[in-house]
Amino acid sequence: MGSCAAYAALVLYSASWPEAAALRTFYAWEPRAYTAAEFAALRGALAGLALAALGLATGLGLALAGREQLRRLGQEIASSARGLAAGWRGLARRQRCWAGGLLLALTALRLYYSTVIIPADDGVSYEVFVRARLLVVSAAYPMPNNHIGSNTLNWLFYQLHPGFWWSMRLPVMLTSTAATVLWFLTLLRRSSFRVAVLAVSLFSVLQLSLFHAASGRGYWLLLGLGAVGFFAVLELTAQAAGRAPRVRAAWLGLGLSGVLGLYTVPTHGYFLFSAYGWLGLVALRRRAWPLLVAAVALGGLTLLGAGLLYAPLLLVSGPGLLFHNNYVLPLATGAFWRQLPVYLWLNEGWLSGHRWLGVLPLLAVLLGTGAWWRRAQAGLLPRDQAQLGQLLVPLSVWFITTPYVLLLVQRVAAPERTLFYKALPACVLVALLADWVLRVAQSRGRARALRALLVGGGLVFTASQLYLVERHNAEQKQFWQMLRQPMAWLATQPVGPVLAPEPLPQFILCFFAHTEFRSQPWVIDSRPRPGVRYRYVVSPPGVRQVPGGPPVRGVPAFHGAADIFVVQ
Repeated sequence: MGSCAAYAALVLYSASWPEAAALRTFYAWEPRAYTAAEFAALRGALAGLALAALGLATGLGLALAGREQLRRLGQEIASSARGLAAGWRGLARRQRCWAGGLLLALTALRLYYSTVIIPADDGVSYEVFVRARLLVVSAAYPMPNNHIGSNTLNWLFYQLHPGFWWSMRLPVMLTSTAATVLWFLTLLRRSSFRVAVLAVSLFSVLQLSLFHAASGRGYWLLLGLGAVGFFAVLELTAQAAGRAPRVRAAWLGLGLSGVLGLYTVPTHGYFLFSAYGWLGLVALRRRAWPLLVAAVALGGLTLLGAGLLYAPLLLVSGPGLLFHNNYVLPLATGAFWRQLPVYLWLNEGWLSGHRWLGVLPLLAVLLGTGAWWRRAQAGLLPRDQAQLGQLLVPLSVWFITTPYVLLLVQRVAAPERTLFYKALPACVLVALLADWVLRVAQSRGRARALRALLVGGGLVFTASQLYLVERHNAEQKQFWQMLRQPMAWLATQPVGPVLAPEPLPQFILCFFAHTEFRSQPWVIDSRPRPGVRYRYVVSPPGVRQVPGGPPVRGVPAFHGAADIFVVQ
């Protein structure tokens, strides 16, 4: 908690009061009416809380019992790292070559898409937030587009190089690579090489996965944090069963990943709902009351830590857009239940890679998993294979299904990217089923034919996903070229001050001015500055009245995604 309060205080101390007050006129929004006294009081309170909490933590850590707990925590973290490394070292040379080759091929594919996929929401994040100062990134919330944790990472890269690809696309690609490796190594320790490589490979070539690895705004970061949380829950479940896993490291990983996940994208709450719901269920079922108390306490601390990180935003922007934007507002009861079947069909279709198939792939996976589970419970599977899915199968099914419980309670139709993480546990189940079928085929002497069939099917599925990504990008290119035309036209004209009061024309001009036409010193203002005689006035198509601007006459010199008038 001390670290969260310290970071929030650092954000507020990074700007003066006049700079904070200027956010009232930032972009097109209505922030809360915060005062200088509130600004000073909050950053002072956060600094005091940080000093008190970190001082208390230091004192507890220096005590004999505290030093012992820290020593054991360090041993558990080191043991976890050694376990991941041992899993890799334990692979045969051929297996390491396969895993490394697949990762290189996947990285090359992501690198390609990071350069060709048309900017969308990440373009808005770059222009509105990442190019601004830290206080804007952390406190301004004029739209749900500001995923603060993700944009903060992009902001750090922007300080090193202001280019769009460097600050927006490179961090995403690095994050997706790290998360891919983490999921593979953790699955390798909990299952087998074949299950791990099949699950991670299948998930990585999904259309949504490829898109968010190139143009995502924090969703792959949530995948990496989700790996920490998912396997922490596995460790804590084993601890409740009487085994002695790395329980301290598991609690720490679950807590830290939860705080950082909520700060990256608030919808990480769906993942945490499943994680803590599972721990609560295990605690009640086994009457493990210490586990229940610890889960409730850590859940509260996670919310408190995230709340402290959001303190600058709550001061400047208020809770309105964070908790009551269009993506989280409950629908009317009747409308929600009427559209629920279509929502489930389309959402699960997106997550499985083919929207028109709807829930059919997920139902097939769940039915196959049920058949596998019945055979395992009846002792009809080899012992090692039954143990393979003893924890992975129930927990994966739980993470796939329980987010809908929260959606039903909220009456919210969340976008598919909100539940993007759900596709990975589903791919784990697919990999377990494929491993089972291959073992059966091997026992009957048909492994080679089935392996060839699975490889062929995988290549066809991958090709279909690549086609969908390319088709979507081609559809966006035409629209993006239309948005580019106003700035491309301006670039052929004599440089002069530009007034663009409306948000959309201003955004499209500024984005291309800062990415493609950086060599020309364009000044594009959203509000008239005293004493400035504007040469160009920009308005939405067909709109002649420009707020605060000089009168415009005649036809625009350029007509397209925006109208540009040349002031004589």
